[in-house]
Amino acid sequence: MPENALHNLVGTAGEYFVCAEPCRQGYLALLTPKNNPLFDIVVTNPKGTAAISIQVKTRSVNNTQGWKFGGQKNPSDSPGTAFTVLVKLHDGILPVFYVYRYCELTKRVDELFREYISKPKRNGEARKDPGFRWFDDRFFTDDDHARKNNWQPILQVLEESKKTFQ
Repeated sequence: MPENALHNLVGTAGEYFVCAEPCRQGYLALLTPKNNPLFDIVVTNPKGTAAISIQVKTRSVNNTQGWKFGGQKNPSDSPGTAFTVLVKLHDGILPVFYVYRYCELTKRVDELFREYISKPKRNGEARKDPGFRWFDDRFFTDDDHARKNNWQPILQVLEESKKTFQ
């Protein structure tokens, strides 16, 4: 199988795993068309009176570098409340999810990047901005670890909006 086809399947698998979680909790989760630059999934409450958007980043079993982020989009460009779910696939067991509000993850990734770019290369030269960012669990803080399989931030937003419209 061509490398890019395998890469697409990894991303698609992550999106389906993420889509399943809100459905298990009684919400409607829908995949958006491929190559949507802002989000991959829209989740609504059963009455459709509130919605959130989720961007999914999936890390394959063989990925040792972490999750890769391209040019960051402004979360205010996304309809509803924006979240990002990082998916870490594993062989033979269910994946692990890390749930972030989009703006919180963007801030965290930018902090790590600023720290990285501020340090010179081994030869003393300044580092150049490669135009993308990596986020690896080697650099997880206690806050990052606390997000593991914690869907409460998403469910809480949907529950609060459900009460508003009852």
